[in-house]
Amino acid sequence: MSEVNYIASPLAALRLAEEQACAGYLKARKAMVRLATQVASIGQLVKENPKRTDYRTALGQLTGRHFDAEQRTRLAWQRWQRAQVRADAFWAASNKAGAPVLAAA
Repeated sequence: MSEVNYIASPLAALRLAEEQACAGYLKARKAMVRLATQVASIGQLVKENPKRTDYRTALGQLTGRHFDAEQRTRLAWQRWQRAQVRADAFWAASNKAGAPVLAAA
């Protein structure tokens, strides 16, 4: 009986890491956009009802959460960009050396 061996190439692993970083960025961006719309909505309520302390409290909390989401999105984007550079650099180095990019064992 023949045996099937699958050896994942380093390029495949780097591309997978890139895809996972992209997914993390998209998740963080969706959360940031959702919080931005909530901040805008509560902000409008505060403008219409400036004496409502519960609205102002909610706006303050949401603004803080939105700021945190912006930071997470920025970091996730940077992580994604680094993953792209690593994968592209590996591909370029292996292709330049004449090595097969996707080797099957």
